[in-house]
Amino acid sequence: EKHKLASTTPATRAMSQALKLCAANLPRFGEAVAVPAFERAAVRPGIVHLGVGGFHRSHQAVYTGRTLALDSSWGICGVGLVPGDKKMQEALHSQDNLYTLVTKTSKSTSVEVIGSICDYIFAGEGKATDKVVSRLADDQTRIASLTVTEKAYMIDDATGDLDDSHPLVQHDLQNPHSPKTPVGYIVEGLRRRMEMGKMPYTVLSCDNLPLNGKLTERVVLQFAERVGSDIGLHEWIAEHGAFPNTMVDRITPATTPEDIELVRQGYKIEDIWPVCAEDYTQWVIEDKFVQGRPQWEEAGALLVDDVEPYELMKLRLLNGSHSALAYLSFLAGHRRVHTALEDDDVYNYVSKYMDTIHATVPSVPGVCLDAYKGVLLERFSNPNVSDQVARLAEDGSKKMVGFVRGALEELMTEKADTKVISAAIAGWIRYSQGEIDGETIPINDPKAECLKEYAMKAKSMGSAPFLGKFLGLKFASNDALRKEVDSYLGEIEEKGVRSVMRSVV
Repeated sequence: EKHKLASTTPATRAMSQALKLCAANLPRFGEAVAVPAFERAAVRPGIVHLGVGGFHRSHQAVYTGRTLALDSSWGICGVGLVPGDKKMQEALHSQDNLYTLVTKTSKSTSVEVIGSICDYIFAGEGKATDKVVSRLADDQTRIASLTVTEKAYMIDDATGDLDDSHPLVQHDLQNPHSPKTPVGYIVEGLRRRMEMGKMPYTVLSCDNLPLNGKLTERVVLQFAERVGSDIGLHEWIAEHGAFPNTMVDRITPATTPEDIELVRQGYKIEDIWPVCAEDYTQWVIEDKFVQGRPQWEEAGALLVDDVEPYELMKLRLLNGSHSALAYLSFLAGHRRVHTALEDDDVYNYVSKYMDTIHATVPSVPGVCLDAYKGVLLERFSNPNVSDQVARLAEDGSKKMVGFVRGALEELMTEKADTKVISAAIAGWIRYSQGEIDGETIPINDPKAECLKEYAMKAKSMGSAPFLGKFLGLKFASNDALRKEVDSYLGEIEEKGVRSVMRSVV
C-alpha cells in the first residue's frame, strides 16, 4: 500500500517520466548516465564523415568525442548519401545531434551520451549536394572519413579497379559536380580545394576492406584521372593527399525496439535512435595525415606505421569467421549469433576455422593470436550484444572476397588443409539458392540475383561456375578445392549441414 501511495505522488511521477534527449536536458540526466565532458557550443567541424550508421556512432564518433576537451576543432559533420539516411537526419536534428551509446558486457550495461557530431547533412534534398561539397571544401575540414560498407566503393572485384560499368559511377563521371557516390563526393571536394589553392584533406576509410586506405586511394585517383585530367587533379591528389590505412573493430548490432525501451525505462531518456555495442573496441590507424588529426591515442586508439598485420588479424579471424559461421549456422536453424555459438557443432566449427586461418595471419606486435581467438569466441557468445545471423550473411559477394579469398589462396599455395573454407563456401552457395525447408532465405547483396542464378546452377553443374564467377578462375580450376566444395554441397543435401560441420572438425 505504501508503494501504491508513493507511486501516485507528483514528485515520483516526474522522476519516472523519461526526458527527451537534447542539449538542455543533459544536466538533468541521472548519475548513471555519462554526458559529454566538453563545451559543445565551442565545437567546430574538422571532420566530414560519409555514412553515419550504427558502427560510426559506436566507434569513431566515440573516440573523437573523447578528444574534444583537448581540441574542440575536431567535431564531426555527418553526411547521409542514401535514402535510408533521411531517418538519421531527422533523429539527430531533433536531438541536437546527440545520441546515447549503450555498452553491453555479458553481465552489465552502461549508457553514455555522445556529442561529437555537431552537424548532419542529408544529401538527398534540394541543394544539399552542393552543401556537402562546400563543407568538404571548407578550410575547417581537414579529414574526410567514410563508413559506407564495402559495396559503396564501387570496385570491380575481378580487377580491384573502379567499376566504370556501375550506373552510379557512370552518373558521377558524366556529372562530376553533382555526385552521388562516396568516391564522387571525395573527388569533387578535392577538385574544388585544388582550384581554390587549398591543401587537400586526409581521406580516412574506416570500412572493413583489406588495406582500406590504399584501396580508397586507388579508386579516388582513377576517378580523378577520368574527370580532371585536363587540370592535373589526379597528379595533385597523388602528390599532396593522404589515405591512411585503418583497422576498426567493435561489434555493433542493429538497434532494436527493445534497445530504445531499455534507454527509456532503465535510464529515463527518450532517444529516437540509440546505438548498442559490446564493450570491446579497437582502432589501429596509420599515422599519415596532411593537416593534423584529433589526439585519438588519448582515447585508446593505436597509431602505427604499418596497419597490415592488425588488419589481417581482424579481417581474417573475426570477419572471415563471421561470414563462415553465418551461412552454415543459418542453414542449421539459428537466427542469432549468440545462440549459434551455444550450439556445439557451430562452436567447434568456428574454433576449427580460426585455428586453420591462424597460419595465414602474420605475427602482430603486442598480440597473442591464441588469446585473441579466445576473446573472439567470447565476444561472439555475448548474449547482450547478439547480432542477427542474416546480417552477417549480407553482402557475401563482397565479404567472401575481402575476408576469405586471400586466406584460401595462401592455404592453397601451401597445399594446406582448406576443408573449413570449402565448407563455408558450400554453405554460402546453398544459402544463396534462396530457400531451405520451405523457408525463403533473405539474400541481401548487391549481386543477389546473380548469386542465386549461379547457386542454382550448382545443383546440376557443381560449384565451378559459382567459384569462377565470385572468387575467380584460379579457384574454379583447382580440382581439389572444387571437389571439396562439391562434396560438402552433396553432404548438406543428403545428411544436413550439421554433418558437414562435424566432418570438418
